Amino acid sequence: MTLTVKHTYLILLIAITAFSRVSSQTPFAEAKRTAEMWPQWPGCDTSMTACTKTKLDAFIASNLKIPAEAKAQGLGGVVMVEFVIEKNGSIGEVKTLHDPGSGLGTEAVRVVSMMKEKKIKWTPAEEKGKRVPFRYMTPVSFNLTKPAGVAKKEVVQPTPMPEVFDVVDVMPMYAGCTNTPGDTVDCTFISMLRHFQTNLKYPDAAKTVAAQGPVVIEFVIDAQGNVTKPVVREAVGHGCDEEALRVISMMPKWQPGLLEGKPVAVRMVVPIMFQAPREEKE
Repeated sequence: MTLTVKHTYLILLIAITAFSRVSSQTPFAEAKRTAEMWPQWPGCDTSMTACTKTKLDAFIASNLKIPAEAKAQGLGGVVMVEFVIEKNGSIGEVKTLHDPGSGLGTEAVRVVSMMKEKKIKWTPAEEKGKRVPFRYMTPVSFNLTKPAGVAKKEVVQPTPMPEVFDVVDVMPMYAGCTNTPGDTVDCTFISMLRHFQTNLKYPDAAKTVAAQGPVVIEFVIDAQGNVTKPVVREAVGHGCDEEALRVISMMPKWQPGLLEGKPVAVRMVVPIMFQAPREEKE
């Protein structure tokens, strides 16, 4: 009887310990988006400006698998993933900010979450000399071409070409990016993030209610590279939607997407994050 009671206590202790580890993760709302010293991949430091990005990209690329659904349809795209790097450098919560579907988002989250399984610990972010939890964003790109059989059918039985495409041979590129392997997607999304960080203003109306979250914007890069037709897909309100549209419209002219060597209009979808300043929430 005594052994049974002790065994029960041991099981309870293990369960409580496991629960406390899970519940100790920092919620996204409490993690910082900026810091005096950003988190770094193990072995990288602030003097190695491209090290963290290169190492993270290599880790993702070496573990990424194309979902069967996406492969069958020849659907590619970019999943924007956000994850928390805890004070101790471990990986916390992981989620998608933009998911094109067809299993791409699920796969992107799986790969980023592998950093937990492999116990990869980053050098944590620091603010005023203290370690802080940090919200890190990264694009996970799935570059696919349509299956050969589908392409042949389209040549034999051509159909009217739509005015706007979702996926093309060469996706539109942000001004200044080049069409080199591994650069097109990353450069474009990083350039957009920098544009948002530089120009985005937290609306006064949003401050009064501490409104926050992603405003998802759809827009079209036309055949001349102009940013056109921006619309709100997912709203936050309180002036955030209008601010997101304003910042999107401020973007410079892009390099247009190419289909069979010809410039075409391409639909883009991006999330723009609004987070209430910590002092406003507290």
